[in-house]
Amino acid sequence: MATSSLTEAVFSLPEVDRRGGVALARDFARRAASVCGYLGCHEDVVVVVSELATDAVRHGSGRPLVRILGGRDRLLVEIVDTAWPRLRDFGWGQQLVARLSESWGMTVRAGQNVVWCEMTA
Repeated sequence: MATSSLTEAVFSLPEVDRRGGVALARDFARRAASVCGYLGCHEDVVVVVSELATDAVRHGSGRPLVRILGGRDRLLVEIVDTAWPRLRDFGWGQQLVARLSESWGMTVRAGQNVVWCEMTA
């Protein structure tokens, strides 16, 4: 990510009321995009985080982690969970993520599933 000044923000969904935590993740995404100074559409960031966090809550366990790293031109959004490391069927939510992001995918890091997307202004 070739942005001159990067800001990182991290949010862990609550252990209790994980579905309610998705609403908190949306609020976090909106604030994080602003704090990063991102010039792109903040509501797109909110939609992407909502879709990926919902997937993590449905298919994972533990406390999914939302990580946003970026600056004015680009954001990297990551959702880290303990789900089995595979992408689910390409449903409506994943179609939204694909349309709203520059690129996206899944990797395994330190034994955890990381679904990521890169967004550009």
